[in-house]
This record gives sequence, C-alpha cells and structure tokens, in this order.
Amino acid sequence: MEEFLHYIIALSGDQTIGRWLVIMFFSCSVFALVVALYFLFFGLYNPVKKRLQSMSDNNNNKDDSRFFRNTAVQLGNYFVIRERVGEKLNHDRERLLQAGYHTKNSLAHYFGIKILLTISLPLLIFLVCTTFIAGLDPKSLLLFVCSGFLVGFIGPSFYLDSKVTERKRIIRNAFPDAVDQLIVCTEAGLGLDAALQRIARDTSLSNEVMGYELGLVNAELRAGVIRDQALRNLVTRTGVEDIRGLTSALAQSMRFGTSIGATLRIFAEDLRDKRMQNAEQEAAKLTVKMLFPLAFCFFPGIFIVILGPAIISIYAAFAQ
Repeated sequence: MEEFLHYIIALSGDQTIGRWLVIMFFSCSVFALVVALYFLFFGLYNPVKKRLQSMSDNNNNKDDSRFFRNTAVQLGNYFVIRERVGEKLNHDRERLLQAGYHTKNSLAHYFGIKILLTISLPLLIFLVCTTFIAGLDPKSLLLFVCSGFLVGFIGPSFYLDSKVTERKRIIRNAFPDAVDQLIVCTEAGLGLDAALQRIARDTSLSNEVMGYELGLVNAELRAGVIRDQALRNLVTRTGVEDIRGLTSALAQSMRFGTSIGATLRIFAEDLRDKRMQNAEQEAAKLTVKMLFPLAFCFFPGIFIVILGPAIISIYAAFAQ
C-alpha cells in the first residue's frame, strides 16, 4: 500500500493530488469487485437459471470451464442489446457468426471475456511489477498498466478477426467443389433442396465447416424458412462474397424461371476465372515478397562465400 502511494505521489508530483488519486482508484476497484461478485453469485445461485443451464448444457463440459463461461456470460449480459426478429445484426454479432460462434449467448460471452481481461490484466501487471520488480520507475509502471489495459480490451477483437479470416479461407476453398457437386446433382434430376441435402452430407466428410453451414441451411428449410431467406442467412453466417454471388444467381434464376443447372454452370465458369485471376495476382506478388528473404538471408551468405577469400587475400597482402 505504501509503495503504491509513493508511486502515485511521485507520478502526480503533488502529495494531495496523489492521495486523492489513490482513494479514487481503490474506490473504483472496490465498486467493480462488488458489482462483479454480485453478477457472479446472482447467476450461479439463481435456482431457475441453474436448473435450466444444467438441463441444456452437455454433461461432458468441465466444471472450471463452465464456471468461467457462466461468469463471462453474466457480466456480458448487462452490455448486450437483444435484437428483434427481422432486425439487422450488429457488427459484433455478425463477426461472431462468421467466426463460427452460433449460440445465443456468444455475444454476452464475448463482452464478458473482454470486460474480465480489461479489468484483470492491468491489476495483474501492477501486482507483478510492484512485487517482483524493485525500483521500477512510476512512468514505466504506468506504461505497463496501460499496455495491459489495451491488450485486454483489444486482444479479443484481434483473436475474433483471426478466427473470421481463417473460417472464411476454409469456406472459400471448399466452395468451388460444392458448386460443382450442386451442378451434377441438379443436372441429374434432383431438386435444389434435395441437392443441398446431398451436398451437405458429402461435403461434411472432407470439410466440416462447409458441411455444417449447408446443414444449417437444410435445417432452416425443414423448419419452414423460405429458400431465399435461408440462403441470405448463409451469406450472413459466412461473409464470403462468392456465396453472395451464388445466392443472387439462384434468386434471379428462380424469379425468371430459367434453368438452375445452366445458371450454376455459368456461375461455376465465372468462379473458375476468378480463382485463376486470384492465383495470377498472388503469383505476381511473389517477386516483391521474395525480395526481403533474398536481401537479408541469401545475399549475405553468397557475399561471404564469394568475397570472403578475396578479402582475406587482400588483407594478407596489405599486412605484408
């Protein structure tokens, strides 16, 4: 306590201001701790929620992960605004869908983890620095604490973006094969709904993510959702522009009564051309990307092998 008081006074430059800052800091910390404990115990010991959760959760989940998940969900529920039916999803919920988190409490879980990390990381860094690092400058301590605050606040967003990018890449790689299978099924005489069911069953063997998304489309169709809305939901969950183009092509084909097989074949040709253009674009970038490994890894070794004996000979000649 005395060390923390000395740090704040030295940082502020005035003893009175430093004492007031310490009082404000501990008041906010105690308030946040009391609110967090209230949310925690209210969520854990509410008999209705506890029974509903025990009936809905899987028996294979561990107690520690369930405890952490419940704490994060209870904290995040107070910062989540529930969307109405038919309302456009907000940006964070759409990102969670594209990352593969489809549960109803995913947004609350995300906000809860962000709040816990934002509060706990600065406190943990402060305790570690004041306990194990002696004579640390107050400005350096403040820099470390602010860095922990930023990492706790921005870190989950970066992790979510990486999950979204990875999932989009997996779906984008499996999508052309699914389109080819859809063409074969429709030209063989199957309807679009039956073809989607067959593709979802076959694709799940090679690509679980694509098979899971197509399985959700089939589940929505069986539940009574119209086909256009189910395909638009697929676009929202994946965020892949190629699937958006397929959805638009199928909607136009069904609206104007044209052949679905011919539409899919034209779309597949355009998709192959786009993949070839993307491959050529990536190949054109290789020359620039190889510049830095050549300059910093290969060229020094080549220069040493070629110029090394000559430099040694020149140095020996000048030495004599």
